[in-house]
Amino acid sequence: MDVGIFGAGLIGLSLAGLFDRAGHSVHIASRHLEELTATLADRGLRHTRAAPVDEVTDAASLLVGAVQWNQLAALAAELPPLDGKIWIDPANPFERDAYGNVTVVDTDSRPTSAIVAELVPKAQLVKAFNNFTTPMYRSGPLTSLGRIVAPMAGDHPAALCRVAELVKTTGFVPVVIGNIDDSVVLEPGGALRQLSIPLIAP
Repeated sequence: MDVGIFGAGLIGLSLAGLFDRAGHSVHIASRHLEELTATLADRGLRHTRAAPVDEVTDAASLLVGAVQWNQLAALAAELPPLDGKIWIDPANPFERDAYGNVTVVDTDSRPTSAIVAELVPKAQLVKAFNNFTTPMYRSGPLTSLGRIVAPMAGDHPAALCRVAELVKTTGFVPVVIGNIDDSVVLEPGGALRQLSIPLIAP
C-alpha cells in the first residue's frame, strides 16, 4: 500500500517505521526535506521518502494526520482536494505550552474525530493508532498472552476494511469498535484508555 504521513514528530516517525517494516511505500511530509531524509536513513527506513505536502497527498490513498492537535486546522487548509482518500486519524486533543506542560483540550463533549472529519470533509475518516504508546511501536505486536489489538472506528465500512488490512500487515490485530461517535472510548479519559494493559487477542 502507499501511505502518506503528515507530521515527522514522534508519532509520524513511529508510524513510518511500522509501515516501512511491513513493506509499504511510505511518503512523509516535511518542510525540512534534507534533515528528514537523513533521519529516515539513520533509522534504516528503506521504503520511506520525505516529500512536500502536495506530493504526499498525490502519492498515497491512505493519509495519516500525525501532526499536533493545534496544527490540524492549518494542515487541512494547505491540502489539495481529498476526494477518494482515506484519512487515518491518530490525533489526541493534547496541547503543549512553552514549558512542556501538556493539557487536554476541551472539545465540548464532541468526539475529536468528528472535529477532524469536518476539517477533511472529502476524505473518509478512520480513527486509529491514537492509543498506541512508544513501547508498543518499538516492541511490536507480540506479547506472552497474544497479539496487541489496534481498535479503530469510522463511518465508512470500505475505509475501515482498508485500514484493517493495513493494520494486519503490521502484525497488530484490528478491531472495529463502532462509528465516529463511538470513538470517544479511544480518547484520553475514554473507557479503553483506562485499561492497565492493552487489549490482547489470543
